[in-house]
Amino acid sequence: MMKKILFLLYLMAIVLVLQGCNNDEDNVTDPPNNAPVENNDDTSGDNQDGQDEPLFNFTSFDLDIDYEDNKEIDVDYENENDGMEAEFKDTVNDERLSGDEAFDKLRPIFEELTFDQNTENETVISEVLSAFDLNNEFTKLELEVKFTDGTEKEYNQ
Repeated sequence: MMKKILFLLYLMAIVLVLQGCNNDEDNVTDPPNNAPVENNDDTSGDNQDGQDEPLFNFTSFDLDIDYEDNKEIDVDYENENDGMEAEFKDTVNDERLSGDEAFDKLRPIFEELTFDQNTENETVISEVLSAFDLNNEFTKLELEVKFTDGTEKEYNQ
């Protein structure tokens, strides 16, 4: 009997977690046509129909920077076939944006980034810190990027 109760509690917890992950507040309602989209169907090339140059050369950008006193910068951006999501959280400057507001803040920053999957790790980190106008007095930096060609890279410092 106790195992059944524990199983039901565990199952309910999983359902609640999954519901929490499925929110629409991070969705960007009108993403630009030239924002690269992750291809889920193993075909190469972009799906921009030969139109404008892509805004940036990645489809996913996940940046986590920790500072002392539990301060952090957290950037989550993803553009897949089913839509674009963006979130920007900065507890150093007490700013939290999601969806269109987050993308509006991130777009000019992302457009400054010139690195690709072949760029040296130190150069990528330096370029990201500069583009986001951040100091290098952090305690931890983690960056995960998925490039338009499908390459995924992690950068840590």
